[in-house]
Amino acid sequence: MRCLAAMLVLAIATASWVPAVHAEGNGGSVCYVNGVAQSCVQPAPPALNTGAGARSKAYVILRNESVLAVADTGTNRLVHYVPVPLGPRGLAMTPDGRKLYIGSDELSSVSVLDTATDRIVSEINVGPSPNCLAVSPDGRSILVSVSGADQMVIIDTGTDRITSRIPVPRPDVAAISPDGRTAYVASTPVVDPALVILDLVKRIPVGRVALAGFPGALSFEVDGQRLYFTVAGGDSVQVLDTQRNKVVATVAAGAPYGSVSAGTALGQLVLSRGRRALVIVDPVRNIVRAAVDVGGTPYGMAMSADHRTVYVTCEGLGDVLVVDLVDRRIRATIPIDNIGGAAREIAVQPGPANVTSLGTGGPVTTGTWPAGGAGDAATSGATFAQLDGPSVCHYQDGTTLNPGGSPCGSSPWTPRGGIPF
Repeated sequence: MRCLAAMLVLAIATASWVPAVHAEGNGGSVCYVNGVAQSCVQPAPPALNTGAGARSKAYVILRNESVLAVADTGTNRLVHYVPVPLGPRGLAMTPDGRKLYIGSDELSSVSVLDTATDRIVSEINVGPSPNCLAVSPDGRSILVSVSGADQMVIIDTGTDRITSRIPVPRPDVAAISPDGRTAYVASTPVVDPALVILDLVKRIPVGRVALAGFPGALSFEVDGQRLYFTVAGGDSVQVLDTQRNKVVATVAAGAPYGSVSAGTALGQLVLSRGRRALVIVDPVRNIVRAAVDVGGTPYGMAMSADHRTVYVTCEGLGDVLVVDLVDRRIRATIPIDNIGGAAREIAVQPGPANVTSLGTGGPVTTGTWPAGGAGDAATSGATFAQLDGPSVCHYQDGTTLNPGGSPCGSSPWTPRGGIPF
């Protein structure tokens, strides 16, 4: 493995940073451009407002160019590019939005980006081929799948140091339970693919679920009782009961591999490569509730703090698609790739939420209208998601999701603890 870090030299072009030429450097202080030594140090990129009312930023890996494209989600515009080590793969944002962790499968490292300055402040050598990252719900740990070492590596986000290495054969994507105590890891050896279960308190493997093919995407439901995952060779999302570790349902979402998001009040989100769409799955009836055509083969997605907006990248497309989950349409596009990079993973900072928070920490309020309560007959006893403050209620009457309706605050209701309807 080469120890020279390949970087990109950035040049100022109007208000944005644009990568110019490839270079090789040593220790980040000297770059060699066409054989000529130059400084790798660049001026700080344009800063976004980080005070009261600040908007969040979206970070997108452009793998071919080894940079992050940074966009302002308030204006839906590209802000600048940030150079990262070769072969970026995998992003994990801390819940407070202050740190972004980026894997490099070429340099066997994880980089730590300070989102206030958009500068890399630390490099952590984790081992060969780190390819997927996951952050614990409390933000204290990053779980790194180090495929080349057959290990899951745990990084303490307070010190940015490795605290544990757990053996897992050829680990890939991982999902951490909402309580932070358990992780399921896609284990992808050719002869024995499985979901490996880790106890994150004891930091040991405690079980496995054998599979017929490589697992490609994992995500917990918000209460941690179910795990949604995909398997290579199939077109369905499988639903695992995490108490029994048994598959209890499948959903024909057209998602060989694909991606699965954390659950929302509107359902489980799946990037379906087969349908070329963002699919919303009803977690109660295990059916596809709706699909939004994204016009390409979807690759990565990230959700806004209020769970109303999803940001989607597609293979071969140079835009980030901004999808409104309530209206089920593409509300905007953010052009991010004018340099020939391949848009891959995406992470979005938590922004100011415009909804009521759950006691469990979730940003969406769900509840059940009491029978005979205020509101029309359709809302009586129905479940709802409060996405737009107390005056607008989006509720499900058992068959369809109906925007509008009676105000959520006009009658008492019983919280469901964040479990999506």
